[in-house]
Amino acid sequence: MYATVPELSQDIGGVTTLGLLTLLMAAVTLYISVTSIVVAASSIAGERESGSSKLLLGFPHTRADIVIGKVLGRTAVLAVAILVGLAATMVVVLGLFPSFAVGDYAIFTAMTLVLALVYVGIMVGISATTGSRSRAIAFGLGTFVVLELLADMLPVAALFVSNGFTLSGVTSIPGWIAFLNVVTPTAAYQNALGWFLGDGSAATASLGASLGGPIPFYLTGWMSLLVLAAWLVVPLTLGYRRFNGADLWANDRSLLWNSTRPSTRFPGIDEGFSVLRLEQ
Repeated sequence: MYATVPELSQDIGGVTTLGLLTLLMAAVTLYISVTSIVVAASSIAGERESGSSKLLLGFPHTRADIVIGKVLGRTAVLAVAILVGLAATMVVVLGLFPSFAVGDYAIFTAMTLVLALVYVGIMVGISATTGSRSRAIAFGLGTFVVLELLADMLPVAALFVSNGFTLSGVTSIPGWIAFLNVVTPTAAYQNALGWFLGDGSAATASLGASLGGPIPFYLTGWMSLLVLAAWLVVPLTLGYRRFNGADLWANDRSLLWNSTRPSTRFPGIDEGFSVLRLEQ
């Protein structure tokens, strides 16, 4: 559709690989953020709820092995779907576009796989914090709402407060507020692509105009890569610490105690009362 409907391409420089990738960003980020919930949110919590995690730990595996294995395995599942979709898109590009930028397409694919790894890592980290499948999915949905919907309001709210509770008269945006606009995984991914696709001049010019001055390092594409790394490492670390300290055998010990605890009933008296109730 992008290649055959002029209205879709006239605002971004005509039918080019870069224009297509720009349009794909929003669809790709929405797909990854939603699918990661389905693929990974119950990956550890579901096994804890069913008891299969205790079977895994019966083998020579550590809890860190389980967490890392879930991240890699669920990312691989998501990566296959992404690669198939991008491969099909590439076939369309080769058939309809006058030229094809191999380098830009490779960068877009690699960055998309990185975003998939980050979102799966976030969901596995969430899943590792609880032993309830439904609670893990609820936490995953809440994280999606915060990162993909509510986080967009944070820079505007910060600008509103810092400008004296008004948005009138704003001619430039402070750098720290601009950073709030690229601090979520999706925004960091898009900012990094803006810097690395093509020559990066469009992203640089747009950001420089909004800041009204030079661009600080924390707003560059390289910093966005560090932000993505932080989103991968921090939730996984917190989730692993919670999972590593969880007592997976607590329910089993409770059942064992209840089954072996001596009875406090008084057989003769209880049976006597039962007979009296039946006679009445």
